[in-house]
Amino acid sequence: MKKLIYLSVVLLLSNVFVFAQKFNNKDYSAFNEQTIAYAVIVKQSTYEDPDWQTVTDSLLARYQGQLFIWSSSLSEIQDDVAAFHPTHIGFVCELLTASSTFIHNYVWQFTRDLDDDVYCDAVWGIITGCDAQDALNLVTGSTGFEVKTVLGGTASCDLVYYTQGISTSESTYGSYYIKYPDSAGTTAYTDGPTDRTEWLVTMINQGIDIFNYDQVDIFYTSGHGNYNVWQLHYPSPDQEGFFRSNSGQVYGDPHTGADTNINSNHPKIYFGLGNCKIGQISNSSSMAPSWIHTGGAYQYTGYVINEGSNSHQHGGTKAYFYKAARNYTWAEAFFLANQALKFDMINNTPGTNPPDLNGSALYGDPGMQVKMSNEGVFTEPLFTSELVINQGVEKDTVTFKITMNREGSPGFNGKWGERHPAIILPFVAGNIEIIYTDAIETVVKDNFVLMYVWYQGEPLLAEGETREVTFLCNQLVTSVDEPVVQESEKTDVVLYQNYPNPFSQSTAISYQLPVIGKIVLKVYDIIGQEARTLINEKQAAGKHSVIWDGKDNSGWMVSEGVYFYQIKFDDNIPVTKKMLLLR
Repeated sequence: MKKLIYLSVVLLLSNVFVFAQKFNNKDYSAFNEQTIAYAVIVKQSTYEDPDWQTVTDSLLARYQGQLFIWSSSLSEIQDDVAAFHPTHIGFVCELLTASSTFIHNYVWQFTRDLDDDVYCDAVWGIITGCDAQDALNLVTGSTGFEVKTVLGGTASCDLVYYTQGISTSESTYGSYYIKYPDSAGTTAYTDGPTDRTEWLVTMINQGIDIFNYDQVDIFYTSGHGNYNVWQLHYPSPDQEGFFRSNSGQVYGDPHTGADTNINSNHPKIYFGLGNCKIGQISNSSSMAPSWIHTGGAYQYTGYVINEGSNSHQHGGTKAYFYKAARNYTWAEAFFLANQALKFDMINNTPGTNPPDLNGSALYGDPGMQVKMSNEGVFTEPLFTSELVINQGVEKDTVTFKITMNREGSPGFNGKWGERHPAIILPFVAGNIEIIYTDAIETVVKDNFVLMYVWYQGEPLLAEGETREVTFLCNQLVTSVDEPVVQESEKTDVVLYQNYPNPFSQSTAISYQLPVIGKIVLKVYDIIGQEARTLINEKQAAGKHSVIWDGKDNSGWMVSEGVYFYQIKFDDNIPVTKKMLLLR
């Protein structure tokens, strides 16, 4: 009998943890960890520095990741990283390695070249800072936070989607807006300071007084900027000051009066929504490392090129963070924004002319769980998304469907507006065959789906209207599946689902031991014959991981098909899970 797995989320699905939670009451806290296949990439000379090696090793420990070291070019490790099939990539970089050239010319293309399609293949981020200690703080500090309170140095920060916050005008003196937690709308005021410099610095450092000094979780800027400066007033400075960075310190430089340092330890997103080159790193006086060093930026997003009227990436990032979805992490939203940008370039979407395909950078740990808060009253995303998986004998049938929550335009309607419906798949899809869609066009890749359902000039979609795509793919083997051998209630050993799964060259198998003990980890084929012994030794308590390269005990590549991996811990009942190898 076929098993139907159904998911309907009010807020768009972002990871497999949510996927699993919908089905039963089991504890899947560890399951969220193993869904990330994390590649840690570092330059040889950087890794040879003991302080930076500590950063790298800490990141590997956090995600049970895989290390890849390059010497003179990222191309040296391209094939090895591709074989690992990462979902996330953390580029550990000393300050000067993380140059605009490195990001614009190499990182973006590297992350697209991990398979044979033209889209980005992993969620990525640059882990850096003024020194190794800054980078270490990014990977050993907070594992995530909710974005509840927004502060805008621009009025273009979509207050109604947040629990609470203040946005200020960069063009009209004294004008600002407040979004209160119990209100769906905003309230306009005109009694703000002519020069906002000190006011904004104070709120970043101390919290926002009208919200009981709640700390700022995301700070927006727009207007003229450069790698070491943001001009508050637009289009000319007039009677307002600047935010500047120098030798690792971010500070406010008001129109008149003394400078005021920005010193905040509260984890936050810095979002240079509409600033030229504010994501460019030239030295320790650049904005990005300085905000990490003194401003509490755990996620910093800014352009490394000039921003313009047709820029696309940052509008997409905020769209997938809360306008088209609300359950993606900041790094995942950044990832999906680029997929939509690439799609619009390929398809000449009406109204778009994006020049910034490789123009933005995300500094910070891409695996960090930074998500929108659901506290208070706020505007919901434009549409609700559903993912339905009908498991078959040879292939599974998957449907991605949206239902409009209100009348609107689910597609590109301006550089800071809406974006196409898209979803990050909670599995790896292979041998994809689209069998039905009522979208104009659909992209289904191994890790995401995008539907093109509206473009400028077309009628708005009505409330309740739907669009969907149904496709076949290789039978999915996920943690929702029952294991072949049921885990004994008497043992505390945990065997995680391998990742990626299905896989073509290698896959990671992780497990958790409650105490020190002898383990045997073996791989069996579909008829129960042993294919490979991966582990046969005593190991310490804790989480461990091993890579299976698809070879048998003799070193020969095994044929594709279903395999089982089984762990035997001391005298406990063995635990078994299944996986799918594709050639």
